[in-house]
Amino acid sequence: MNIKRGFAKIPAPLSSIFSPKIFRDGELREDPIEIGAIGGGFALANGVETIIELDLDGEDSSSVLVNDSITYFPPSIEAAEYMRRKLNLKGSIRIRHKMGVPIATGFGTSAASTLGVILILSKLSGRGMTLLEACRITHEIELKCKTGLNSEAGILSGGLILVLREGAPPKLMIDSIPLPSGAGLVAVVAGVLETTEILKDVEKLREIEEIGDRRMEKILERPIPENFLEQARAFAWETGFITREVEEVFEVLKRLPTIGYAQNMLGKAAHALVEGKDLARVESHLRETFPDYRIISSRIGYGVRIS
Repeated sequence: MNIKRGFAKIPAPLSSIFSPKIFRDGELREDPIEIGAIGGGFALANGVETIIELDLDGEDSSSVLVNDSITYFPPSIEAAEYMRRKLNLKGSIRIRHKMGVPIATGFGTSAASTLGVILILSKLSGRGMTLLEACRITHEIELKCKTGLNSEAGILSGGLILVLREGAPPKLMIDSIPLPSGAGLVAVVAGVLETTEILKDVEKLREIEEIGDRRMEKILERPIPENFLEQARAFAWETGFITREVEEVFEVLKRLPTIGYAQNMLGKAAHALVEGKDLARVESHLRETFPDYRIISSRIGYGVRIS
């Protein structure tokens, strides 16, 4: 058997606030390089681990398995087939993902998974690829699969990332807000937020863009973690994304020692930035208070790992 194997670990790019940039002069943008979103969020070390087996003697095919149970994950298959065409790869591509965070709740798992597939296959081909180029392809695939708007920006940098100009790298412009040493993030996940119909509504998208732009301006006026999370939380209220479950979590978080908190974009989930000395206490309290919800505690992520 002629099998090559590769591994990648990619941070999860959690989104806290966004302003969709899909219109220009009242018309839908068509060039993927120009489409995206400004906004911000956190890179989490609890990201996505990807393992690929490339069987050079197998028939040309691609398959995916997520968390040992899910066999339908279009971004990864699209990434595999894109790389097959780009690199003229032959054989079967078997992809396995282990998610350290929930799917479809604002943690950017599709972007992290897609990027992992691209980087591994480029390495196995012997040609390699820069992170910027891999993120450009990730951006294109995310738009095609309708799974994200500039989520890959959170992987290009690390920590608390700001997207200041939308679009595919290198058009994309990012910055970051320094975080306290040892700070971590705790998230409470109640479920998936069904936003498909909302995001199909052109007028709603324009409203989200206006609110997002205004809140991003306020963030840049005072770029510290506390203000970032305050403005992201205000964005969630103004856009109407906050659900009963998220509101209940907010009521608990405001009584705990956090730097700040906001809603995942988009999900029935909330996240809080917490000083290292308070992480254990906050996580424990949330687990006791919300036994039926998934609690995620993660270090802040910086950089990708591939072997």
